[in-house]
Amino acid sequence: MSIGIPLPRIDGHAKVTGAARYAAEFSLPGQLHAVPVNATAGLGRITAIHEEPVLALPGVVAVISHKNAPRLAYRSHKGSIDPAIGERVHMLQDDRVHFYGQAVALVLAETLDAAEQAAKALRIDYEAVRPLVDQTNPQARTIVPQSGAADTARGDADAGLAAAIQTVDAVYEIARENHNPMEPHATLAHWDGDQLTLWSKSQYVANEQAEIAAIFGLPPGKVRVICPFVGGAFGTSLRTWPHVTLAAMAAKMTERPVKLVLTRNVWSGRALQEVSATCQMRSCINVSGL
Repeated sequence: MSIGIPLPRIDGHAKVTGAARYAAEFSLPGQLHAVPVNATAGLGRITAIHEEPVLALPGVVAVISHKNAPRLAYRSHKGSIDPAIGERVHMLQDDRVHFYGQAVALVLAETLDAAEQAAKALRIDYEAVRPLVDQTNPQARTIVPQSGAADTARGDADAGLAAAIQTVDAVYEIARENHNPMEPHATLAHWDGDQLTLWSKSQYVANEQAEIAAIFGLPPGKVRVICPFVGGAFGTSLRTWPHVTLAAMAAKMTERPVKLVLTRNVWSGRALQEVSATCQMRSCINVSGL
């Protein structure tokens, strides 16, 4: 590569002419549309799901929740880009609510409009408790990173601090951040026997293949992930998000292809966020200005 010399962009022509197809633009005959229903409690448990009125609405095919969802294998899988701490939320496997915006039910309908209206109409009751969200709270449990921890050293920090003529100790707070690429997260799931095909927005299709295979207890060779183009991601599509599991689960239950496209409100306001951080830093300077 040389500075000042233009390089042809391999996918440029397809993108500027509209020929590029993104995950949400794939469709299959007979597909259903899925819309998740997200928890309005930040922590607690579900006490009731009133699905009967929703099932009576025109075009609605099913309401999936922990009450009727299949039990998934959820075998161990830790991708190289997964966070060093934390746990998987097992989707629709029990009545627990772990965070505000968690998908606690999934509405399936013949059209997207019908699915969206039904999802808005679904009433869910909660037994909510106050979550502990301040990591400096003495009641917060100590979390030890399971992987990916970095501990590096260079030079003699103690000697440098001892020779310092000025030292600054400070704590810096980094707020939560939302990734807002142009393309929304979306998945189209289709089963052919025990072979699962996913048309999914992903920057790391091998990781999504391994993650979904582990969740459903399948050999990785039974899962195919297709993603010809990514319309911006900023790293937010490196991991496999819960909507992929939900789409695959729904397709398995209904024996029909299922498309699930997350709205910007859901994926930028309630989930898929970069977490906040607290950084403690000590810096110093000696007589030489170093």
